[in-house]
Amino acid sequence: MKEYFKDSRLCIGTGEFESDWQKLEVGIMAGCKVSPLAFTMAMEIVIRASKWVVGGERRREGLRLPPIRAFMDDITLLTTTVQCTKRLLERINTNLRWARMKIKPSKSRSISVTKGKVVEQKFTVEGLGRPVKSLGRWYNADLSDREQVEQLRKDVVEGLEKIDRSGLPGKLKLWCMQFGLFPRVMWPMSVYEVPSKVEKLERVVNSYVKKWLGVPRCLSSVALYGKGILQLPINSLVEEFKCAKVRTELLLTGSKDRIVSGLAPNPSKGRKWKPKVAVQEAEPQSQDVLHRRQRIGRCL
Repeated sequence: MKEYFKDSRLCIGTGEFESDWQKLEVGIMAGCKVSPLAFTMAMEIVIRASKWVVGGERRREGLRLPPIRAFMDDITLLTTTVQCTKRLLERINTNLRWARMKIKPSKSRSISVTKGKVVEQKFTVEGLGRPVKSLGRWYNADLSDREQVEQLRKDVVEGLEKIDRSGLPGKLKLWCMQFGLFPRVMWPMSVYEVPSKVEKLERVVNSYVKKWLGVPRCLSSVALYGKGILQLPINSLVEEFKCAKVRTELLLTGSKDRIVSGLAPNPSKGRKWKPKVAVQEAEPQSQDVLHRRQRIGRCL
């Protein structure tokens, strides 16, 4: 590793200016395949050296949740008492300083919940207060998804308006919506409870799609997203939402980690459609299709 990184240099150039070659000492190089792996290994050492300080929450199933959850540099501490949180926070801060890293105040949050209610208990790092985002999901004081769902609606509407004002032809606007806007909102749709809002958002999306295609406003959504002979190369927002929830369900239940698969939460609590039921209904069909392909392959 030292031989690989000892002579890494970077040069910045424009149309009229080009800098000298600078030796890289801190950070991750863009496009480097080894740097992210080295960073992940370093973070794993910090996490393993810190999580043994306290025990995680014990569930009724007999499984104990880990006190530290992390994805790359996004670390979440989850304990059952205030003292355990303080002790764990102090230990992980010490280990991060040992690794020549530090906690960013602007990106750190804390929240304390006792018997389902938020209490005024603030945690500090080195005497400084940190006013909660965990693994890409925001948590506010009322522990609901209302603000995040409203922000999702605003992001979708603003994205559609920007695409509409772009001056591109209608088919290119559809392409921007399908491959530019939809992927950006898939993560919020996966982690938040938005089943009823998705149907309302799809009506807004359909109005723009009909406008860009130049078809009558009375055209039904079946004609836009039907799987017939004249199928358009676009998917509805509800279909993308269902695919995102099914991926989350398969990701959690199919995890090799016994704690994750055993305590997998329900990704959606809608009344009309549930991803767990959809997966249970689709699994026999997928197994049947796979079995038929295997038999055809043997015959060939």
